[in-house]
Amino acid sequence: MEHQEISDEQLDQLRHYAYENIRQDFLSFVKGFAPKLVADFKMGRHIEVISEKLQKVENGDIKRLMVFLPPRSSKSLVCSKLFPAWYLGRHPNHEILSVSHSDQLASDFGRGVRDLVSDPTYQDVFDIKLRSDVRAAGKWQTNRNGVYVAAGVRTQIAGRGAHVALLDDVMSEEDAFSEAGRRYIKEWYPAGLRTRLMPNGSIVIINTRYHEDDLCGWLLSSEASDGSSAISDYWDVVNIPAWVDEKSSKLLKLPVGESYFPEWKPKEILKKDEMEIRRHNGSRYWESLYMQNPVPDEGGILKKSWFQMWEYEDPPHCDFVIQTMDTAFSTRTTADYSVIQTWGIFTQVEADSSGAEHDVGHLILLGNTRGRFEYPELRQNAQDAFDEHEPDVIIIEKKASGQSLIQDLRRAGLPIMEYTPDRDKVARAYAASPLIESGRVWLPKRPWAQTLFDEAITFPNGAHDDQVDSMVMAIHYMKDSWHLQHPHDPYYSDNDNTYKKNKATYWKVSN
Repeated sequence: MEHQEISDEQLDQLRHYAYENIRQDFLSFVKGFAPKLVADFKMGRHIEVISEKLQKVENGDIKRLMVFLPPRSSKSLVCSKLFPAWYLGRHPNHEILSVSHSDQLASDFGRGVRDLVSDPTYQDVFDIKLRSDVRAAGKWQTNRNGVYVAAGVRTQIAGRGAHVALLDDVMSEEDAFSEAGRRYIKEWYPAGLRTRLMPNGSIVIINTRYHEDDLCGWLLSSEASDGSSAISDYWDVVNIPAWVDEKSSKLLKLPVGESYFPEWKPKEILKKDEMEIRRHNGSRYWESLYMQNPVPDEGGILKKSWFQMWEYEDPPHCDFVIQTMDTAFSTRTTADYSVIQTWGIFTQVEADSSGAEHDVGHLILLGNTRGRFEYPELRQNAQDAFDEHEPDVIIIEKKASGQSLIQDLRRAGLPIMEYTPDRDKVARAYAASPLIESGRVWLPKRPWAQTLFDEAITFPNGAHDDQVDSMVMAIHYMKDSWHLQHPHDPYYSDNDNTYKKNKATYWKVSN
């Protein structure tokens, strides 16, 4: 058969049809432009589902949309970068507001949308360009009076309003596990977000489900079909867990029990991911972020079965020793306690999901002093604890009598690290809980350890929380500063296969 070459006219005609299809159909736009932002972009059925929903947002059939998907599923790529670019092409004089929990994340989204609108192919398709005088990542305009504004949720939002508001993870993990953080978002939504919305404007929430009472949980509990108040709306929800259930099976046209994204995460890989995540981050993390099922608390945050009990008379050999101190102002019988704890880090050989063995760090309680002390007694107890255990670092919360203690112990030459928490006690305990759940926190069978155990399993509903707070300090220090796999530890010596216990340096580096 004789091969016929395609004429320039025919090529132009094909290009016209392709461009027209991209202009009219959001999914076609995703397929054509996603590789410009992500080189290894993979199309999954879930992307087709959310693209179909966003098409309905654009044409006005859906006014309120929530999208719940596991991390790394391209939901932000599709919803917060590709969709606003396509929407502006379709509505070049409209305004889009994109809000995230941080200015940095919001700017990243804004930069992605701006890069697409600046792309020559995009400009051929939609015939719009950026204004040269207004093109910052967080706020820019098109030559046809379109406006894009991106900001963190705690930033004053400038602009004239929004035809579409995109809320992509407006609640951080810290906010989700903080009552104050959740309350702030709930107050911000009706007063700071809804007031910016144009008449008949649309809201799309792309959310990671950290907590059952996050913004989406709160809105869904208040939803109504008549839109009778600032928070009572009917929401269309795309809820896709990592493992396909009966409801998502109909959406994805995949069998129940299949990976939601087999093109990228086939079953065998997803199973390994689940094992690793449950082990290192806890089951709560997996259920919330990956299964879209944030689990309410069952009494306390920290469960009895999570703690490991050390049955032997002597503790294990510890590579690193941490002391934590939570101090109080008063000695009254109703006041909080001052707590001085000593924790040791030791290692055990464990196999990961692939069968490879690693040295994994564990934490064991070596000492626990608790009482209502006048300052001179507190100072002496701190010195005695240091003399007994010779810790590599002493972590003291900078509050109450802790400020004086920090100064005094530093003058004595002790390795002091100041600790200023950036979230409340409950949020810090949630963040520490996966390490406890994974069986890596040990308590000896001693009366002075039992008091911590009793307080931990009733937290946050118990009468006191000082010992828990001190324990959480040690856990976070180990998570953030201790390299759990020896070969990657900067204080590991390849020459003699031992740790270099550099007390003069380690805590300074961490501080």
